[in-house]
Amino acid sequence: MFNTLPLTGLAASWCRCMDVPPPSSAGPALDALCRPVLAGRTSCDRLLIYNPDALGMWLCQKYAGDFAPVRAWAPIELELATVMPAVTPVCFASMYTGARPQVHGIQKYEKPVVKTPTLFDALSAAGKRTALVAVQDSSLAVIFGGRKIDYHILPDDGAVVEKALELIGEDRYDCIVCYNQDYDDAIHDTVPESADSLAAMRRHIADFDRLAARAKSCWSAHDTLLCFAPDHGTHIDETGHGNHGDYIPEDINILHFYGVLAKEAGR
Repeated sequence: MFNTLPLTGLAASWCRCMDVPPPSSAGPALDALCRPVLAGRTSCDRLLIYNPDALGMWLCQKYAGDFAPVRAWAPIELELATVMPAVTPVCFASMYTGARPQVHGIQKYEKPVVKTPTLFDALSAAGKRTALVAVQDSSLAVIFGGRKIDYHILPDDGAVVEKALELIGEDRYDCIVCYNQDYDDAIHDTVPESADSLAAMRRHIADFDRLAARAKSCWSAHDTLLCFAPDHGTHIDETGHGNHGDYIPEDINILHFYGVLAKEAGR
């Protein structure tokens, strides 16, 4: 069974939560996200998006105990359907433009710069400052180039997380996007539930926990939307290794987690 909420609803949803106009090609915002996030507030003024690569819904469900720290910070769960083909640049292009692949133009595993308006463009147009922190040569580091944002492109996941923690501490960005890829790398080298893959999954969970805790400490004067937002899932292919890109629930169904850190009284 496939999820029905579309990945293409996220860009407009994030914009609605930040009270800025969405990208022109974005699909409709998701009431299932906006309604609980905005309950009791008109908007959030900070956005922290953590993008761990390839953590599918089945993994989140099977290892639910491991995901307890994510749920503690981000208890709003959205069962989403990603786009086809379920490969990283296609999925992230749809996530951040809100458009189908036929519109934003990435329809296979390739990394051209996306010309379609994105969340990054919408935030910039509204005067919001954004930092994108990603691994060198990764899809996120490449396909969203040329925007009016600050890029922090680093050699590995560990360096990316440390930079994101540093930037949160500086308290000068309205939006920080942090991308990690160790789990995706591990599943391609082994299988989705190998010791290496599960260790990477748990690192991603621990790193989100660290990022959220830093935001709570350093962004206490703001209403902050926390997002744990994978791009696609994974399965074992005919070679015996982990892979993705097929129209099967294991690849298409993803689970996102959202939460709000409320501004401290008197701030």
